[in-house]
Amino acid sequence: MNPEKDFAPLTPNIVRALNDKLYEKRKVAALEIEKLVREFVAQNNTVQIKHVIQTLSQEFALSQHPHSRKGGLIGLAACSIALGKDSGLYLKELIEPVLTCFNDADSRLRYYACEALYNIVKVARGAVLPHFNVLFDGLRGPAGCSGLHQGPGCGFAENPWCCIRP
Repeated sequence: MNPEKDFAPLTPNIVRALNDKLYEKRKVAALEIEKLVREFVAQNNTVQIKHVIQTLSQEFALSQHPHSRKGGLIGLAACSIALGKDSGLYLKELIEPVLTCFNDADSRLRYYACEALYNIVKVARGAVLPHFNVLFDGLRGPAGCSGLHQGPGCGFAENPWCCIRP
């Protein structure tokens, strides 16, 4: 992650905290993101809301650095919480990076992805139903796995969750 890059409207303090190895600091950043997004909702500033979500997705949740990915996940969940009933308008953008993290080799990151997805779905409620197939596929792993890690399509080497069925 390039520290010189401008992540506006995210402040440098939020960016620094999202990249921190300590969960507590990432949580503080998430609370700041929640406040920021609530302000944008009150102003009906959809451009800034989309920009925050895109930045959290591309620069954090899909980053090469594990702490940045964790920060991006908690930040996306904070966005959903701040959006409230309006989160349904941004579900595709909120869900896709989270589902990508379900395939991460780091089990803690997969846990954070589950937690983020739970918080997003909890807020979105019925608005998530059009995305159900994508969510279900993301949760169950690659099709064709026998459960014995030897069936065609088994992705155990890349995705240890391939045989977990919801």
